[in-house]
Amino acid sequence: MVDLGVNGIDAKIEWSIRRTVRFGSAWLHPVTNMGNPVEMTAECWVWYCLAMTAVVIRFTSQYIVRKRKFIKEIPPDDILMLLLSITYTTAIVALFLYFEIVSDVDLDNITAEDNYGVGRKLGILNILAETSMQTTLWGNKCCILLLYHRLTLFCHHRRMWVLVSAYVALAYVVVIVALYGGWCRPFSGYLVLEPDNMECLTWLHYNSLQLSLNLSTDLILLVIPVVLISRLNMKIGKKILLVCLFSLGIFVMLAAILTKVSVFTNQTAPIWFLWCVREVSTAMLVGNLPLCMPTFRVWWRFFFPGSGASAMPGPHESGSGASAVTKRSVATTAVFSEAAG
Repeated sequence: MVDLGVNGIDAKIEWSIRRTVRFGSAWLHPVTNMGNPVEMTAECWVWYCLAMTAVVIRFTSQYIVRKRKFIKEIPPDDILMLLLSITYTTAIVALFLYFEIVSDVDLDNITAEDNYGVGRKLGILNILAETSMQTTLWGNKCCILLLYHRLTLFCHHRRMWVLVSAYVALAYVVVIVALYGGWCRPFSGYLVLEPDNMECLTWLHYNSLQLSLNLSTDLILLVIPVVLISRLNMKIGKKILLVCLFSLGIFVMLAAILTKVSVFTNQTAPIWFLWCVREVSTAMLVGNLPLCMPTFRVWWRFFFPGSGASAMPGPHESGSGASAVTKRSVATTAVFSEAAG
């Protein structure tokens, strides 16, 4: 982190640093350091298309599994994913508009009037993007938890599921409260280019809190299903497939770490903008891919008709490991069909 209080620093240089350094989900960089806007814009929308394609494939797979009951028996995690598609779109659009404004504004020659107007626009987009991003990230965690609940993974561990769900929900509330009422006070400090409170620029404490809660919840959602799946009575091949599907959260954790690394080490480069897009898009991909396997299996059989069903497990096989103890276990077979194909 740049020390803005170093003795002997020239006032003009200090203001330049204050104006060009922006941790968290907003930045104020000179136009000369913005890189190639065309390439960055292209990558942004490529990620968006990939994530939304995964959402479409998810619901296509749900139709393949439920057919006529597609609407009637739509599970809660599917409803939540529809809402998350809206928050995800909001996050990407807000980040893109922020990037567009910063690319077009000459911050070295900005007038006092423009200073107020630009600061307010960037501040609003900044808070909108950050709120949408965190809602999308934690919403995908909730989708995974709801999926776990539909599986037999937590059939005999309901208390564990409740505790994990409570921790994830509490972590989200803490992050949002920290964003709106944490270290940046007054809140209007977000809406100016030169706030008196440097936390409104650096976001140092907020980012540290967000990263710790984000990684801890992801780690829990990663470890628990892997351990429980390893105890299921099913063929080793299907165990490996399920473990791989539910271990995709590793990529979300990696993206989260790299986002914060870019935030803390590249004060005057727009690298973190793309990493924010990559992180939230990866979360959307990971939240949907485990339920995309039925569609992938249809495609596999279409392009490789001679390969048969052995290459990708079928619905009846994929649920063979679930112990039929209650009616819930019967429904679980269909869910394993969605997850394992």
